[in-house]
Amino acid sequence: MSDSQTGSNRRRFLKGTGAAAVSLGLAGCSGGGDDTPEEDTPTEDRTPTSNEPQGDVPTGGTFNIGMSQEPDGINVLNTNSAYSSLILNEIHGYGTSVNPVTSEVVPSVFTDWEFEELDETGDNDQSNVRVRINVRDGLTFNDGSELSVSDVVFSYNYVMEQQPGAYVSYIDPILEVSESDSSDWDVDMILNQPLGTYDSTQLGFIPILAESEWSDVDDYQTYEPSPDADGELLGLGPAVLTRYEPDTSIEISYADREGEYLLSDVAWKEETNGLIAGGPFVDAVRVFVYGSDNALNQAFLQGEIDSMYDGINTSRISDVEEAEGLSLVDGYDTGYSHYSMNLRNAPFDDVTFRQIIGFAYDEIYRTERLGQGYLQSGDFVMPPGYTQVRPETSSDTDVLTADASEAFAFRESEPGVVDVEGVREFLTNGDVISGEEGEFAGRQYPGSHTGVTASQTESKYEYTFGEVESSVLADAGADQEIRIDGQTVTELRDGEPLTFYITPAEDGPQAAQMMENFIGTLHEIGIPVEREVNTFNTMLTSVYVEEDFDLYPMGWVNLSPFAVSTLYGLFHSANADDHSEGNSDTDYNNPMGYGLFEDATADDLIERARTEMDADTRNDLARQAVEQIYLDMPSLVTSYDIVKWPVNDADWDGFVGNIPGPGSTYLGTQFEQVYQAE
Repeated sequence: MSDSQTGSNRRRFLKGTGAAAVSLGLAGCSGGGDDTPEEDTPTEDRTPTSNEPQGDVPTGGTFNIGMSQEPDGINVLNTNSAYSSLILNEIHGYGTSVNPVTSEVVPSVFTDWEFEELDETGDNDQSNVRVRINVRDGLTFNDGSELSVSDVVFSYNYVMEQQPGAYVSYIDPILEVSESDSSDWDVDMILNQPLGTYDSTQLGFIPILAESEWSDVDDYQTYEPSPDADGELLGLGPAVLTRYEPDTSIEISYADREGEYLLSDVAWKEETNGLIAGGPFVDAVRVFVYGSDNALNQAFLQGEIDSMYDGINTSRISDVEEAEGLSLVDGYDTGYSHYSMNLRNAPFDDVTFRQIIGFAYDEIYRTERLGQGYLQSGDFVMPPGYTQVRPETSSDTDVLTADASEAFAFRESEPGVVDVEGVREFLTNGDVISGEEGEFAGRQYPGSHTGVTASQTESKYEYTFGEVESSVLADAGADQEIRIDGQTVTELRDGEPLTFYITPAEDGPQAAQMMENFIGTLHEIGIPVEREVNTFNTMLTSVYVEEDFDLYPMGWVNLSPFAVSTLYGLFHSANADDHSEGNSDTDYNNPMGYGLFEDATADDLIERARTEMDADTRNDLARQAVEQIYLDMPSLVTSYDIVKWPVNDADWDGFVGNIPGPGSTYLGTQFEQVYQAE
């Protein structure tokens, strides 16, 4: 594939790796010629909005942006935090990129590539695949040192050797990477199987590292690069890190970068309506950390910053609309907010219990009252814009509102009041919404969109209700308490209650209020739950490293519109710690343990989708996997954002709207497009 060709598609993600990135979730991852696998454009054509200047683009100035959480580090191999990625995305470079307007995979560090299936087969009895790659000439790291083919080969082999948790799913199929013996190509990569989205995943998700910086790093987890040290934090991106005080402020500078940044004028940028080639046009971006959602919103409205990561509280949108010199950039969600459960812990190892979690979540209260109409009710682990991989496409029904997409809607006896008896009856009957038609907890279910069934079709436990024994339910005024195989929750769990993590109210008052409402509803049903307040970074460790949780609230951004890499990275057993040799300190993206158990897995569908080269067949398999995850319920998708990104348009221009995640997924695009207003 050359700079003038764009035969297949991928969405660019905020995290430089292209991997999904973790966020608080408060508001709410081809070859050329005849061998190129076809991929459908992920969404309908959308016209981007931007204001191109007459004449030369003004240059200079520092664009100030805020975020509520401090980054959890600047080692690109040792973080999957969206707040770290905001910075690292501008420092590091990757083999392929994506056109933010057309969602097409486009050249970046790599200029062209092709693949061929080989006669050899691996342990999986599938054909090995050779990918041949050319590396762009003349590129430099941000200290001015030249990129070599050796750096590219080293980068892949180093990541394959070190096995960083956030990259495991992307490097797992790679058998070897070496300098090519062909005079027409620079690098050869051998995959252990055909992969329909290899150009977006294996070529686009691995950061190209400087061998001079990383060759002496024996353990990536212990490396803490410093912006003040020569030869550290080297990357192929347009910026260098000039200030790093993570609890207060960070600065990335484009003006101080050494060496010419050749990726600003690639052909696809010049050919895309709504984009201006030649950026970045500002000298620097300064990131301020405010420590709470409320403080961040106030700082923007008072003119301390020019924008913020992701979006403003829905309660303050009207303030932006009424303010002079401020405006909102429209966009589309690239992820979802969720409550996720630990399937290793009883009773979350039973699908019947997991499914009633959805019955107790009042999505109307969340989206309309708290979200003021700027949220959409959640269902599947693919956001509404990714229609080609959502199950409604298989049944030709309406996105979000089809009956089969509302299987786990809030069960209410009257508006805002949970149907206690209906939910209890679902439990005591041992019901499971398995994909078969039926009536469940007072609501008719037509059967699954795609024809899949849940991994578990019968309840694992016998549920009954009796006298209240727990103090938490007595304090809540509950009239009955659940029994599981005749035991109270604490008896079943060796004295341990159910504990749900909750974020501090100042980090997201609406999210905290929703969690309190949700726990209160479970108390009404007769399920004792205690709450534990944790900061975002504390929760990251407890959840993704230690897997020490029952249920936690969080969000994903930057999901793949082709679904495959996201499904494999977040829901396949290969990316979950099975604790077979104790708790690994690897940061896995599937802390729920989904896929580790025969009665809770979509591994087969995910694997088939991942190796399928035909786009239509792959999308169909992905839709089935998405719906099976929905029925198995390792995660309750609580909402999707209706994106409104606030900006200071009195002093700045060039913002790109009507694209996915304008203030999150494509924030790097905004940094490279924004310029001083004249």
